[in-house]
Amino acid sequence: MAVFTTLRFGDPFGVPLVECATYGTPGGPGTATVPLDVTLNCSPGAIGVLETTLPSSFNTSFLVEDGRIGVWRAINGRPPYLDNGAIYQIRYIDYGPTSIFVRAYHATNLLDRRIIAYAAGSTYTTKAATFADDQIKAFVNENMLAGIVGADRDGVETYADVSAYLTKQVNLGLGSSIAKSAARRNLLDVCTDLAQASATAGVYLTFEIFAPTESTLELRTYATQRGVDRRVGTANPVILSSSRGNLTNAHLVVDYTEAANFIVAGGQGEEADRLIGTAFDATRASVSPFGRIEKFRDATNVAAQAAVDDEADSSLRAARPLILFTGELVETPALTRGIDFDLGDIVTAEQGAMQFDVRLDLIRETINGSGRRVACGLRSVT
Repeated sequence: MAVFTTLRFGDPFGVPLVECATYGTPGGPGTATVPLDVTLNCSPGAIGVLETTLPSSFNTSFLVEDGRIGVWRAINGRPPYLDNGAIYQIRYIDYGPTSIFVRAYHATNLLDRRIIAYAAGSTYTTKAATFADDQIKAFVNENMLAGIVGADRDGVETYADVSAYLTKQVNLGLGSSIAKSAARRNLLDVCTDLAQASATAGVYLTFEIFAPTESTLELRTYATQRGVDRRVGTANPVILSSSRGNLTNAHLVVDYTEAANFIVAGGQGEEADRLIGTAFDATRASVSPFGRIEKFRDATNVAAQAAVDDEADSSLRAARPLILFTGELVETPALTRGIDFDLGDIVTAEQGAMQFDVRLDLIRETINGSGRRVACGLRSVT
C-alpha cells in the first residue's frame, strides 16, 4: 500500500503559494523532504495541530501569520485529496540554525478568536430554545459573519466580518432544542456548550470549520457522528483490535476522577432569587452507594431559566467519566484510512474480552525519515 503526502502552503487569503513534498513522495526540483507531524481532532472544543520541520533553505516568504497549510494524500495512485478537509493556519515559527519549525492550528481556531460582544439580555446573547445546530450558526453569524450588527456590538467592528473568506452551512435543524444565554463569552466555548447540551439531551452534535477547497472555509455541523457509522451490525463494520492485527500498543483509560452526575447551575440573581437549573444522571449515580457526585456551574451572565437549565445539561455532558481508547493503526489493503474509515467515524474497538463502540475523534499521523505512523484516539459513544 502506497500513501503519498504533500504539504501545500497558501497565504492568509487562500491563494496557493507552493507545494512541499514529504516522506513517501519522490522529490524533484523545488521540493524538499520534510518530517511532518499532524494532529486532527473533531471533538467539540478541540483544535487540531500541524507541526512540521522545514529545511533552512525553505523560502521564508511563504511563512506568514495565518498562512494556510493543507495536507494532501494520494492512496495507491488515486488522485490526491485534502486530508479530512482540514486547513491549518500558521501561528508559530521557530527559525533555527539548520531548520525551521512551524506550528499551525486547524481553522476551527477562528472561533476561539471571538467573543459574544453584545449586551446581556439582548437578542444576540439570549436565545430561545431551538436546534443546537441553528444556535451555533446564529452565534457565529452574528459575531464573525454578515450577521454582525456593529451598532449593537461593543467597540469598533473593523475587520470583524470575515464572510468573504468564511461561510456557514445552511441551518439543518440538527441536534436537540437548546436555549442559550452567552453575553461576552468566548465563541468557541459557547459552541462547545451547545454541542454538549444537545448530546446530554439525546442527540450527539459536533462542529468544525471545514475546507471544501484549499482556498475556501465553511462552518459545518454534524449530528450523530462526523463521519460514517461503521460499528458492528452495520453494512461495512470496522473492528480495531490488537488480535485482528490492525492496532498495536492499544491502551484503554477509564478515568472517573473529574466525573460528576448532579449539576447545579446558578444564573442571574442573588440568594433565593437566583435562577437555578439542575441536571442529573441517575444511571451513573446508582453504580455505587457513594455514586452521587455534585458540581456547581457558575453562569451569572445567564438571565433565562431555560438557558440556565441548558448550562446544567452542558456541564453534565462534560462531566462524564473519560473512556478513551488509543493505539497505533496498522493499515492493511482491507483497512485503509481514507478509503475504509476516517476521522469522525463510529467503529468498534476490542480490548481483551471487552468490545465497545467508539467515535474516531483523533487521528495523529507522523511522517519522517523512519516512515509513516498513524495513531488514533477513540472515545466512547455513550
